[in-house]
Amino acid sequence: MLTPELPFERAARERLGEPLFRYMQGLPADAFGDENDANHLALRRFRLLPRVLQGNESIDTHITLMNQTWAAPIGVGAFAGDRIFHEEGLLPIARACKRLQLPLVISEETVTPLAQIGAEYDRCWLQLRAAGEVARIKALIDQAAESHFKAIVLTVLAPVHPVAGLQPGGFSVGDALKQRGWHTIGGTQPGVEPLPAFPVWRWQQIDEVATHCADRGLPLLLKGVLHHDDAAPAAAHGVSGLIASNIGLRQSARWVTPVDQLPDLQAVTRLPLLLDGGIRSGSDAVVARCLGATLSLSVRPVITALVTGGETAVFDLLSGWINAISAISHWCGVSDMGALNGSFVTEARD
Repeated sequence: MLTPELPFERAARERLGEPLFRYMQGLPADAFGDENDANHLALRRFRLLPRVLQGNESIDTHITLMNQTWAAPIGVGAFAGDRIFHEEGLLPIARACKRLQLPLVISEETVTPLAQIGAEYDRCWLQLRAAGEVARIKALIDQAAESHFKAIVLTVLAPVHPVAGLQPGGFSVGDALKQRGWHTIGGTQPGVEPLPAFPVWRWQQIDEVATHCADRGLPLLLKGVLHHDDAAPAAAHGVSGLIASNIGLRQSARWVTPVDQLPDLQAVTRLPLLLDGGIRSGSDAVVARCLGATLSLSVRPVITALVTGGETAVFDLLSGWINAISAISHWCGVSDMGALNGSFVTEARD
């Protein structure tokens, strides 16, 4: 099954060149066929069931997550090396998210300084890699608090490749940054901060990070949680939410898809669940919401829009998704996002 081409995708391929474009797509070394987009294919299995004669006169797409209110159950996920894709980095995305009041996750592998991002949009979340010394993480959390960020995302399935050439598409963001003499938020030298490739942390380190976040008034979300045994104890360790994610299948095409794991995660935790992976439309976000995701994060379509049309294209893409969420939810016969549940979805039989 071939996945449909994203808006602006052909132009983005031409502008970025094949290696960087393939990196953006997230094609891992062991991918086969079209499974590099298995996350989206998993979402496409589901169809929405409209409800009629409900008499709804209005629809409210706002959601509340960790005491923060957002315009819709959609946000923009983190990506590395932002200035490689656009001369302003992710600032055009920040401006679009501010206009729309949507969350924006900032990677520690971003080139644009935290203070500059925070001055542009003070409702961002900072994503850090759960690797290396905890002191490194704490220092970055302090920077996020000083820049008025609103949450910390800790990637526990760290996207670091232990073998050369396993980077998505064979493209190394670290090498590209070194060539340009750029360093990231999380590093002091050109390139990406070198960290251990495998998730060697334990709950003891999570406890330290969660305590530090709490002292700074920042909720902590764990990203890369797919196994129910990892989700079950999270709340007891000071975690405020979980992001079901296989890191865009960048490490391996064999990881399970996050949408398929939502039921297992829901069964063992009452923490808010977010979905990261495969979201490419407003209807995808509605399906995810029905399946238990409080909010969904999307990256690839937003980068594609950024590359080809800057802030205007990003704003148009995301506002179009909000409009689709509003219309589809209204057609499902609900007046707010909290009413969406599993009764509104069914798996396709084709």
